[in-house]
Amino acid sequence: MHALIRSSAMKNRENILEFSGLALGEHKLEYKLNKTFFSSSEISDLEGIHSTVVDVILKKANHMMELNLSFSGNLDTVCDISNDPFTLEISNKFSLIVRFGEKYNDDNPEILILSHREYEINLNQLFFELIALSIPMQRIKPEYQIEEE
Repeated sequence: MHALIRSSAMKNRENILEFSGLALGEHKLEYKLNKTFFSSSEISDLEGIHSTVVDVILKKANHMMELNLSFSGNLDTVCDISNDPFTLEISNKFSLIVRFGEKYNDDNPEILILSHREYEINLNQLFFELIALSIPMQRIKPEYQIEEE
């Protein structure tokens, strides 16, 4: 996963994580994503996703944070074998380390460096990537899947 969209560029405040006022330790957060969220993406595969909830566990320490994101949901799609419509269950999880430095850097997909002046993170891009990467290349109805031994 890559770049987080910084909050100063976004008007929508729904998926903003304000970490500056949170105490040290673990915080459990939920973000509800609806059809409007998915329709704002340029990724056509996200069009059939049902409204879902992304669970975020934030572990805040003095000079860093760890974000653990997870979700499970459903996608209305078409079977690649039979061309029949069906609902596919999807899920994914991802962890990201957030550190603070002189300037923003997202070169490493597992570590994000924020400026010391930052006090919040816009999670939209992480949510899009978390969900988009859960969609398999082949979409096959369960009755057509071959079990591997």
